[in-house]
Amino acid sequence: MTTETPPLTALSLTHVQFDASDKIAYLFAYITLAPIFIVVGYVTTILARREITTINMFIGQIACEALNGVLKSLMKEKRPTDKLGKGYGMPSNHAQFIGFFTMFSVLYLYRRIKFQQNAWKHLIALGLLGFAGAVSCSRVYLNYHTPKQVLVGIAFGATFAIMWYFFIEHILRPRQLFKVIVDSPIAKFFYLRDSANIQDVVRFEYLNWVAFENELKKRGEKDDGGMKID
Repeated sequence: MTTETPPLTALSLTHVQFDASDKIAYLFAYITLAPIFIVVGYVTTILARREITTINMFIGQIACEALNGVLKSLMKEKRPTDKLGKGYGMPSNHAQFIGFFTMFSVLYLYRRIKFQQNAWKHLIALGLLGFAGAVSCSRVYLNYHTPKQVLVGIAFGATFAIMWYFFIEHILRPRQLFKVIVDSPIAKFFYLRDSANIQDVVRFEYLNWVAFENELKKRGEKDDGGMKID
């Protein structure tokens, strides 16, 4: 009795089809993988920084992805071609993903982060918007989505980001929920923190580092009989 081998399928997470002779398509094939790189960045940042804000943003990003699945099942609009991509095409998952990421980042940048020169905010915001535009264009250029599917995806992602930011910063934060979380034994065990109320986090952390280095030098001078540590 022979057992038939079940048909195999490919993991399409990083499987992007494009015309190798087209240099623009070659570039867009890498740009369109941005959501994967961003998720890796989320996880890396959460593990390294242990910041409540990053965790909240990541939870919102996951919720936005779940919303995309619901919207696709309701709209049931096909992709430009059946040969590329799986499932329905409306709204574009990539566009909705990058729409949420960009809008939430820009909101947090302008409302929570302080630089000595505000020009940095504008440059970062323009960079984020340009990157979001490149990711969105890649989906159309590579023929995975129609322009309408991409625009609708961006609109849903950006709108969800605004709603999520409002929910986090204007409903949960005023009720001191995050303070309760960071003061809990579990949060302290994992070194979770909430730096949202520190306007210039970069300067704050730099001054803490300088104070730490000065303390090390003082200890070295005392322990080594006056020897200075460079």
